[in-house]
Amino acid sequence: MPTLGQVFHRAVDGTFAVDSRQRIIYWDRGCEDLLGHTSESALGRPCCDVLQGCDPATGASFCCYGCGVAQPGMNGGAPNSFSVQVSTHDDKLMQLSVNIVLIPSNCKSTWNAAHLLHVEGKPDVLTSLSYALDKHPPAPVRRRNGAATRHRRAVSCLTAREQEVLALLAEGLTGAVIAKRLTISITTARNHLQHIQRKLGVHSQIEAVAYAYRHNLV
Repeated sequence: MPTLGQVFHRAVDGTFAVDSRQRIIYWDRGCEDLLGHTSESALGRPCCDVLQGCDPATGASFCCYGCGVAQPGMNGGAPNSFSVQVSTHDDKLMQLSVNIVLIPSNCKSTWNAAHLLHVEGKPDVLTSLSYALDKHPPAPVRRRNGAATRHRRAVSCLTAREQEVLALLAEGLTGAVIAKRLTISITTARNHLQHIQRKLGVHSQIEAVAYAYRHNLV
């Protein structure tokens, strides 16, 4: 049985996810190929700054701060679907069909929103998902031994306290709030955050959160 990530990889043209503040926390290779932004340049940025989508009918700006696309889903309705026009990596206009999948966040009453991108003119997303799952299951993902070993080593090196700090960081809490929540000094909280970044091999707290989501650490 293929994993959800493998099915999405075959069925859609790109997938990215944002947190409750619209910061990109996941950006896959499909998005890199379509839009020309690497994961390193996209992670941590507001999705509207990266996507810069327009209304296909009017050309008016569609993506903006405070976007309410996923709000109906958060209130119990079905996830939204919509079309948006974006620029490709070679500055050509492309129309995308976007499906929103809401994922509960560790932060109470908030959601992460996964965006499934599908180039319009191809079979719809659900048809593609069915095809990928039932007809052509993807081949097992081959991982480099070195990368897998580094990942296992990084995770195993995190102490119980560091894992706790990482989970709170993923909720969007600042170092000062984390210190108060855990009844530790701000200096100690900052030290934990620095140790986490070093052990995970990342260069910022945003990258640490993205790593945690990508590898199911939170």
